[in-house]
Amino acid sequence: MRRLNLMLLLAGIASLGLARAEDFQEPDPAAYREQVMKNGHLHQDKGEAFCWHAAYGAGTFLAGYKAFKNPKWLEEAETYYDWFVSKLEKDPDGYEGWLGPTINNTPGLKADALVGDAVLCEPLMNFVLTVKADPELEKRWGEKAQKYLDLCTRIVWEKWNKRGCYYEDAAGWGSYHTHDKYIDEKTGQWVSRPNMVVSDNLNKHYSAGHVILRLWRATGKPEYKERVKKIYGRAKTMWRYYPDEDRIVWNFWMPHGPYDIEGTAPKSWVAVHPERAGYQAGEVSDWVEVYDSGLVFEQADLERIIRTNHWMYNEGQGWRNADGTTKAGTLWTALERFDEKIRKLHEDGLRGKKDAASVVHLAYLKNVTEKQLGWKRLYVEDESRVEVVKVPLMPGRNITLAQAIPNLLETANGDRTKFVTQTRAKGTLKIELLDESGKEVLGTLHEIEVGDAGSAYHAPRWDGTNPKTGQKDAGAYQVRWTLAGESRAMPVWVKLGEKRARTGPELLEPGQTLAVDFESEPDARWHIEGGAPVEEQAHGGKKGLKLTEGQSAVCTFADEEDLPVKVSMWVWDAGKKLGKKTANGPAWGIKDGNGNKFCIRPTWRKYLDGDNQYAWFNTGENQWFSPHPAKLARKDGWSLWVFDFSDPAGGKVTRDGEAVGTLDPKFTPKGAAALYFLGGDKEAGGVIVDDIQVEYAKK
Repeated sequence: MRRLNLMLLLAGIASLGLARAEDFQEPDPAAYREQVMKNGHLHQDKGEAFCWHAAYGAGTFLAGYKAFKNPKWLEEAETYYDWFVSKLEKDPDGYEGWLGPTINNTPGLKADALVGDAVLCEPLMNFVLTVKADPELEKRWGEKAQKYLDLCTRIVWEKWNKRGCYYEDAAGWGSYHTHDKYIDEKTGQWVSRPNMVVSDNLNKHYSAGHVILRLWRATGKPEYKERVKKIYGRAKTMWRYYPDEDRIVWNFWMPHGPYDIEGTAPKSWVAVHPERAGYQAGEVSDWVEVYDSGLVFEQADLERIIRTNHWMYNEGQGWRNADGTTKAGTLWTALERFDEKIRKLHEDGLRGKKDAASVVHLAYLKNVTEKQLGWKRLYVEDESRVEVVKVPLMPGRNITLAQAIPNLLETANGDRTKFVTQTRAKGTLKIELLDESGKEVLGTLHEIEVGDAGSAYHAPRWDGTNPKTGQKDAGAYQVRWTLAGESRAMPVWVKLGEKRARTGPELLEPGQTLAVDFESEPDARWHIEGGAPVEEQAHGGKKGLKLTEGQSAVCTFADEEDLPVKVSMWVWDAGKKLGKKTANGPAWGIKDGNGNKFCIRPTWRKYLDGDNQYAWFNTGENQWFSPHPAKLARKDGWSLWVFDFSDPAGGKVTRDGEAVGTLDPKFTPKGAAALYFLGGDKEAGGVIVDDIQVEYAKK
């Protein structure tokens, strides 16, 4: 009787298991691939856009295999992956890449992108690790897995290293920035665009780090592990801690290298993404796999991230983003192994959906995730070998960016760093120098009155002088920012270094005048990207410098100094009328010694009549996002613009003798260090400049 009861009990358990399996109705892997291929973007787009679309459904193949243990999912994965791999082309440096338009669609140029390589190599490396973990799969797919491994090594690790696109600061933290070379569509050769270099968005170098993490797990090479620690360790230094809720927030983009800062404001915007919640969901997924691999993150980190996602759910009122500034929130499903609430919300969201991807991910949740619940690191056999990166948690509600860029100064070369800051509260922003331990305050470097609770950028400079001694003392220090009850601190180093020979353009001396008419090739002071002197229009002589969309020109005549110069230039306004459109016309003006661009440009907004009026900008206020009406009527054809900083009482700008009367002394430079010109949007018609004169009065 006991034997019969046991047999009946086992039969009941088996029937329950069968009932659960039948609930999923496994999709047909081939049909799923065919559905993925119906995405029109896969057949129309190129470059980074193609990569994002190709990556969108690529991970579901591996999830399907793990959920159902059906090798047909791997067969279809191989077919799909081979298809997008076949779309690779060769760059001029011989490396493969998915080539296409630049991210900002610069006319005449194409490129591959780090993130494009990364998002398509992520599923390839998942395939590699899945095959290598099973001897039977190794027999069938071992050769293909090795080909994918070699490809990922070549295009994510070797290519971007050799291009010099990985940056490491003095603290040892790492990030990626864009390449300084692009492909000319006509010639197929590199063209240099150093002004387009900028740090990638954080999700992009986390995606690259994710591939490198999987390369490490596949090969065990220590250089991969160290790169992972440097990329993801930096993430923790940028977290914005909310102590009252014991949770963390982080921005979409953050500056890192000197190329990210031009003047007071960074080249990109610093904030939690106001619209696309999926970026943070993907970043959390990367962080969870780093945790499971035994690196960087600890349980307390992920618990704080879980609390943030709970806070975002705002039950009964809908989603909000991580800092509550918009309603763009989403579930961070990668955390469901650790949290019942997130797990239930995910399951409830998948239940009842009939599309193949949802069915696969529900089956994965029930058949894989729920068998791995808890904090055990999935890919770590020996917990003693876990390498957590420890950094202090720093509040970030009022100070959302605080970095010294660069964080190493060489006094032999007169280096200066910028204390790049973004504030979101009123009060006195105090920047202090501390000793290396952070215990002794050596003095106050800057105090800035912040009168606006909204987003504002500040970037005061420091030459390495210790306020306690008055000397440029070599050593390690900390810089502390304090505002409205919050403090953030970052390390900075000062060393003597070795004197470097000056390699920049010839500097303007007192009493000299620089005159340019473009009848001959511009001298070494000029750096022109894309534009050129043309005979289409000229104020005097036969040629003027023409710039259109994606083109710019800089003429440098001082080293980070505001010279008391009078700048005159003739500017051809093409007279484009765009009505109610939102657009940015060409810009002309100067750069100050701090790198801020102070320019005039026709600008079309709902509140700006670009057809009839000009606007003025100082990019140190908020890059190109804060136009000010110039209250100066547009004039078609040639006009003489004068930017006059020869009077210590203040600068002024005139057009044919008529002054721009709305200048704000706070954003009007005291002098100039360079000329600056920008082509503007395609539909705005470009600009032509000619007969430029820079007069530096005698002291």
